[in-house]
Amino acid sequence: MDVSTISTTLINNSLPIITVFTVLIHIFCGLGIAKDIPRVLDRRITTILLPKNIWILVGLVFGIWGLLIYWLFHHSTISRG
Repeated sequence: MDVSTISTTLINNSLPIITVFTVLIHIFCGLGIAKDIPRVLDRRITTILLPKNIWILVGLVFGIWGLLIYWLFHHSTISRG
């Protein structure tokens, strides 16, 4: 067996696993935002910048980055102003 065929086989076999983990991370980020929104609404009248359903969609589409943006807007000391 050639080294390139071995590496190609490993890459082709690992792509479905990476895809599944990526999808799961995005789903968990969206669910985390959905679970946190009622707590945010107890402290405020509404969410910042976007409606609550759009924040959940941001978590689903952008994953960790969407969760980071949500946290910066709603929980960090940047948003206390």
